Amino acid sequence: MSGGNKDNGTMDNRTTDNGTIAFALRIRDGATIRELRAEAAPGRTVLDMLEAARSGGAAVPAYRHSCHHGSCGTCGAVVNGLEALMCLTSAADLAAPRPRLPGGPAVPPELDDDGAVVVTLEPLSKMSVVSGLAVSPGPVFAGIPAGVSYLAAVEDGGRAPLPPDPEGARAEGGGGPADDSRWRPAGRARFEACIECGLCVSACPVAVPFIGPAALAAANREREKRPERARAMLDAAARPDGEGPCGRHLACSRVCPQAVYPGKHIQLLRNALGRGSSGGSGSGGSGR
Repeated sequence: MSGGNKDNGTMDNRTTDNGTIAFALRIRDGATIRELRAEAAPGRTVLDMLEAARSGGAAVPAYRHSCHHGSCGTCGAVVNGLEALMCLTSAADLAAPRPRLPGGPAVPPELDDDGAVVVTLEPLSKMSVVSGLAVSPGPVFAGIPAGVSYLAAVEDGGRAPLPPDPEGARAEGGGGPADDSRWRPAGRARFEACIECGLCVSACPVAVPFIGPAALAAANREREKRPERARAMLDAAARPDGEGPCGRHLACSRVCPQAVYPGKHIQLLRNALGRGSSGGSGSGGSGR
């Protein structure tokens, strides 16, 4: 168990002679907490530590991962009380003062009796746990309106014209049903910033039926891109489980790794519905 030791919060006090930092990883695995010891260079990540331990033959609880650089959104977890992508949370981050709740004050890391930095890893909340840290992200997708496009327009910036679309995807203003998710803007396009990692859903403190910040952000982006679908998106936001339960805690925006700021999109939906800053009946009382 932790000895609760504290120092002045500088990473230099925790680096070993070879420049690495010692960690005690305490990983939730059902009703059990499994502890792994690790050493990592400041630039290595939590996901790197888990991969190294697994490669070395340690019994590591299950976890999800793919890209290792914050693009796929699969390695989300609650790291020392704060929702984060394990592939973007570095050893240096964990050895320095950081919040333990979204929007909370930065506090020095906890050290165990051997001076190792204690890191607790837990699965995202509001998700079905498959095993260990691995969750099924169904709640992230459940409330996203059908047919939402995952593409957004990008300015040409003086680049050469695009070749014809080999996939034949429908261009902006083309025919087809209004809820066709194959819609794309005319010209250059990129994927929307949201990577559907579920951190915002996990961090949200709302404890009543609520489609969630990811779904509402997607609805507002669809409204902004496709005026013909604006009414349908506003109708979705106006449902009892739409924007109303949001209490403006802004935990969703604070943990988002892609700066989507779901709280901003929820407010824009409220403005369009003529509801201003109303809502907030669903606070779960956790302050998150």
